[in-house]
Amino acid sequence: MGYIVVVDPYSAGKGIAPAFAERGVEAIAVLTTPEPPAGLAKTWIPDNYREVHVLGDLDELAAKLAVHDPIAVVPGTETGVETAEALSELIVPGRSNVLTLSSARRDKWQMAVALRTAGVPHLRQIGSDSAVEVAAWLRREGLENSPIVLKPQESGGTDDVFVAMPGDDWRAKFDRILGCVNKLNIRNDKVLVQELAVGTEYEVDTYSIDGEHGLAAVWRYAKERRGDRLGIYLSNTLVSPDEPVVDVLFDYVCQVLDATGVRNGPAHVEVMITEDGPRLIEIGARLAGAEQQELTLLGVRESQITRMVRHRVDDDSSVGRYSLHQHVKSVYLSSPAAGELGNAVRLDSLASLLPSYQRDMLPYREGAMVPRTDDLWTSLGYVVLATTDLAQLERDEALVREIEAGLIVV
Repeated sequence: MGYIVVVDPYSAGKGIAPAFAERGVEAIAVLTTPEPPAGLAKTWIPDNYREVHVLGDLDELAAKLAVHDPIAVVPGTETGVETAEALSELIVPGRSNVLTLSSARRDKWQMAVALRTAGVPHLRQIGSDSAVEVAAWLRREGLENSPIVLKPQESGGTDDVFVAMPGDDWRAKFDRILGCVNKLNIRNDKVLVQELAVGTEYEVDTYSIDGEHGLAAVWRYAKERRGDRLGIYLSNTLVSPDEPVVDVLFDYVCQVLDATGVRNGPAHVEVMITEDGPRLIEIGARLAGAEQQELTLLGVRESQITRMVRHRVDDDSSVGRYSLHQHVKSVYLSSPAAGELGNAVRLDSLASLLPSYQRDMLPYREGAMVPRTDDLWTSLGYVVLATTDLAQLERDEALVREIEAGLIVV
């Protein structure tokens, strides 16, 4: 059997090669930069790959990869999306997504353009490198006295996402974002400015085959705003597929997938349910990142990666809807200030305190210097809870919050 080519196999993408190796399919890695972005470097495992190539001339690279008769070319994470799709069309045409819409699956402004073109409801927004142009747009849209969001057009993890309330100096936030190198090691050449979406935010994870879309999981975000920072994660909860909101979300997301040209593979779609209906926050034509593949396996006994293996190795064209095996929740901890962490000894005994405890990722312990939590990257970590007993899950989350409240940062 051929190979699977993974472009930028970081974050959740680190799990693709081992999953295919279990079925006798070796992996080849393509890196879009000589080294992975600093925030993703720990997820780069070169020993998982038969060969490693660094992106240069696209046609020359495609010729080298074609010799191995790959069954697919897929992105591991956000930075690999456009390269993976371009290589796929050169090597195995028709097995990826609509190439002419590739930027609409990567650039947040182009996403909005694609939705507008297709007549799909979307937030009002503009992508620009000019504060003068943004000011004119705000006047034209009647948003001068409304809350707005400013963010990089190509980033992730709520990196440099700011909210500006009426009367705030949004230009200072605009200038802070523009020209900076973000957490994905991309220079912010433009800033996305959009109306603030108010409601409940969801993560909708899908898998598509030849334009037919399946639902892998739906997660409900709980976030809070802290000052001018938007997107401080509190928790992420697996939603039962029987909840009525799942149908509303999936119907809308299928429109988004079609509008942005998603035909094959995983997608990670963030949607806000507002009083006017669902509105897209962003879409990524790649796996849900971080630990979401493992968490989905925990809750529904499959993931986007297992669906990918069935699709690419077994030629299984079935798409469907997930079923709930047990309730799963990630509970995030945060710090309101930078300083030395104290009174954190109870973090060491979470496994014995929480009946639904599965694992944690808490890199800071007693005496450690911690950052102020401004986004997902600066979180103090998280605790994973899973159980068939919903009441137990809620009790355990409350205890985690009690322990968090007792942390001291000086």
